[in-house]
Amino acid sequence: MTSTDTKPDWAMNRRERDAAARAAEGLPPKKRRRWIVWLAILAALAAGAAWFAASGRLAGMQADRAAAAAEATAEAEARAARAAIIQLAPYEVRRIEPATLTETLKITGSLAPVRQLRLTSEVSAQVTNVTARPGDEVFRGQTLVAFDSDTLQNQLDQAQATAQATRVQLDQAQSDYDRTESLVNRGLQAVNTLEKARSALDQLTATLAAQDTQVVSAQRALDRATVTAPFDGVVSDRNVEPGQVVAAGSPLMALVDMSSLEVEATAPVSFAPELAKGQAVDLTVEGFGDRVFEGNVARLAPVAIEGSRMLPVFVSLDNPGGELRGGMFAAGRIVLEAREGGLAIPAGALRQDAEGPHVLVIADAMAQRRAVEIGRSWDGGALLEVESGLAAGDLVVIEPLPELAAGDSIALIAE
Repeated sequence: MTSTDTKPDWAMNRRERDAAARAAEGLPPKKRRRWIVWLAILAALAAGAAWFAASGRLAGMQADRAAAAAEATAEAEARAARAAIIQLAPYEVRRIEPATLTETLKITGSLAPVRQLRLTSEVSAQVTNVTARPGDEVFRGQTLVAFDSDTLQNQLDQAQATAQATRVQLDQAQSDYDRTESLVNRGLQAVNTLEKARSALDQLTATLAAQDTQVVSAQRALDRATVTAPFDGVVSDRNVEPGQVVAAGSPLMALVDMSSLEVEATAPVSFAPELAKGQAVDLTVEGFGDRVFEGNVARLAPVAIEGSRMLPVFVSLDNPGGELRGGMFAAGRIVLEAREGGLAIPAGALRQDAEGPHVLVIADAMAQRRAVEIGRSWDGGALLEVESGLAAGDLVVIEPLPELAAGDSIALIAE
């Protein structure tokens, strides 16, 4: 039973009335057009796909916009950094001026007095006085050690008396010989008598010679009863005390002249052709900070130290005030080669880019690129000679400072 059989005509809609009419005429009911439904579904699917595609394009566009914004922000920050003033410390810049460029050889060694002497006793006697102690300054001719001169005088007097007595005996022996010779010549005495007289004379002559030598030695000992300073200097050691009996050759004290010092250093033997006497040497000494003492090469050893291939080099320096002391450690540089009036920059100041070597010069409160032509290096590569591109008075950035570039605004920090 259909829905039309149960509904009155007034309650039916148009579709139901059409169906009832077809049924009354014996016609089959019309089929529904379901394709419209499928078409609607396909349309909905297409709309969804289009929406998703549009969403993807939108996301890509948004990503592109974000990347562009980030790039713009970075560029803006870079421009802001360029616009900011960069402060440079005094040690990061240097004003280039003509200077003496040098190639040097480093050396080290210890200071020692050029003139030093160990005083020894020239007599065997008792010490009666010692006038100086280590550290005392003494002057040439000043008495340092005195011996018992009374004893030495007695020894001289005794030696002289003995020699005088022998001399009297020798005179008598000479007279005896002359008389005997006359008698022998006249045949009044035997020849052997003359021979005995000759022997006695010779013996006394030899004895007197020995005694005269003793007199000279005793006189020398008395003359050396006092030991004096042979030069102005400082006592560095003392070996005797008053009352001590010493033998000839015993050490008494050591004396050094501190006005001139010497550094015994070594250099690789390969530098021998470049070393010469008289070359200037700049020295720094422990305890004196960065103070520089000037010296020069005084001597060069003729041969290298066996097994080390190192050549001894002796550097002398004046010490008029006596402030330097023997044994102090010194480090220095021997000037092997020098050039006056050259312009040079520290090796760290040189920069490289696609256009070539250059430096940054500070001018008008701004870092400016300046192309340079570099010549030879000096001071073991620490300095580079500038042949063109810079002038005396240019203020150059000497530190690498990778964040600094041409065009940056610069402010110099006062010292």
